[in-house]
Amino acid sequence: MPKEPLDWLTLFRQQINEICNYLAVLEKKEPSAEQACTPQVDISETAESFIVEIDLPGFQREDISVSICCNTLVIEGIKREEPRSENVNYICLERCFGRFCKTIEIPPGVDITTAAARYERGVLEVSFRRLTDKAIIREIPIE
Repeated sequence: MPKEPLDWLTLFRQQINEICNYLAVLEKKEPSAEQACTPQVDISETAESFIVEIDLPGFQREDISVSICCNTLVIEGIKREEPRSENVNYICLERCFGRFCKTIEIPPGVDITTAAARYERGVLEVSFRRLTDKAIIREIPIE
């Protein structure tokens, strides 16, 4: 059992990745462990919002899925490989294709009911508003 908070987070991320792999197998798709595609993520915050931006160039909007499980943002997608001509000698192939599953913990103080996603120019942006009530811990009366 982990003793440090960051160790718990690492364990949680591993479990989420296992869930994504299991769901991929159920859908008869390749598991994300064999993925060739690992998009880059930027996470930022302001006094009013929490923002996640992920680079997804070449992805079709219908091949991207955004969901929230507990306090975790789950972004999944698949970039389908384009057919290659047989009579072309490729010198360099660096573009990635395949499935990915990215999980990001949503911090306390963020209102998950305000999640909004926008995909523009190859960048997916998911934004949340901050809770207006600063108190994250609430007293529960005992009856």
